[in-house]
Amino acid sequence: MPRFFSWTEARRFYAIGLPIFIAQLSQVGMNFADTAMTGQASAEDMAAVAVAGSIWAPLSLLGLGSLLALPPLTAQMAGGGDRHGAAHLLRQGIWLTCGISVLFMSLFYAISWRMEAFGLEPNLARLAGGYLRAILWGLPGFMLFVNQRSFLEGFSRTRPAMIIGMLGLAFNVPCNYVLIYGKFGLPALGAVGCGVATALCYWFMALAMCYYLRRDPQYRDLHPLYAPLFSRRAFRRPRFDLALIWRVLRIGLPSALALFFEVSLFAVTALLLAPLGTVAVAGHQVATNFGTLMFMFPLALGMTATIRVGHSLGAARMGQARVAARTALGLSVMFALVIAVCTVAFRYGIVRIYNDDPAVTALAAHLLFYAACYQVVDGLQTVALGVLRGYNDTRIISVICFVAYWLIGLPLGFALARTDWIVPALGPAGFWIAYITALSFGACCYLWRVRFLHRLDDAAIRARVGR
Repeated sequence: MPRFFSWTEARRFYAIGLPIFIAQLSQVGMNFADTAMTGQASAEDMAAVAVAGSIWAPLSLLGLGSLLALPPLTAQMAGGGDRHGAAHLLRQGIWLTCGISVLFMSLFYAISWRMEAFGLEPNLARLAGGYLRAILWGLPGFMLFVNQRSFLEGFSRTRPAMIIGMLGLAFNVPCNYVLIYGKFGLPALGAVGCGVATALCYWFMALAMCYYLRRDPQYRDLHPLYAPLFSRRAFRRPRFDLALIWRVLRIGLPSALALFFEVSLFAVTALLLAPLGTVAVAGHQVATNFGTLMFMFPLALGMTATIRVGHSLGAARMGQARVAARTALGLSVMFALVIAVCTVAFRYGIVRIYNDDPAVTALAAHLLFYAACYQVVDGLQTVALGVLRGYNDTRIISVICFVAYWLIGLPLGFALARTDWIVPALGPAGFWIAYITALSFGACCYLWRVRFLHRLDDAAIRARVGR
């Protein structure tokens, strides 16, 4: 009988996943600090950051998502004892970062001068464009940080990224204070200052991680950031390995597209709810923001599943990979049920943290019922995605995500929220019902794929992982 859950594996998940969770919270903390501190400058500055952020988030995630192949590939190499291969992969990831950064920085720069095309007033368009032109310089730094973090995650070392993420948050707040409000003789830059501060923070995190990798004796012999000129190992692998870079893109791009489809759906939903009025938009935003915060749990669990499954496969322990996958899925259900119960029990207290308007409070508390149901299917699909990445099985991810979100979720949400085609118009609740339906479809597809992989024999798994 196969083991469906292992408490020993669950303890490993805790040791690896808790630092990932805290690191992700530090990123959420940076976003919260940006919004809160620009809001203190002016409502227009906060609106500029929000509008520009809705462009920055999906497009930057499309670039960053291309690097999602690095953690499982590194874990497989580390599990198989190929430490120098993992360092070589990191260096190829840096080459890939350079190319992606040039492409997306050019795209952001072009968009920043055309913000009026989104229907913004001239001054708001100027501020939002200035924010984009400032933050785009931080994209290479953040991608370099993700490269190095992926290398360490492959070796199950997740604490350095947690510590540096917390330091990044601590660095971001005073930078925001100085540049947004104009302290120590500097001009008050508002939203643009927030973009400059975030870019500086990204480079601080990247350089801090570089310093750690250079100083840690465990990796000093690997020269992970550069191949020494006069080393025999340096000539065994090309400095620019196009085949390996293509493999990273082939595995990572489907995940990148899936992220883009998901984030852009939520952005489009906000636009479609705008005609329903301020209360509808505000109530939906409260539920969405809380859902994003709770998403950090399954996200950390999914990233840990990728590491554990990849490491087990690299060590040729196929049975252990199956146990790790099942344990991750079991933990996702347990965490989701606890979060769902707490969300329903404390929904009014949660809403009052965001807003005390009676109409907004009533709507948001109602939407949190749907958000509680959303947690279970979202946890399952996120962890199943992490398992599939551990197996390098990502080709169907973007297709399933596109069908779930854009062919099922968006049309169904519009029909339920804005029309009487199926039932009388439900407003924001209609979109949440559509989210749950779309995620349920995606989770069923991903779980079916995991089950298919687990029924393959060990030789077939080795063949698939090695491609």
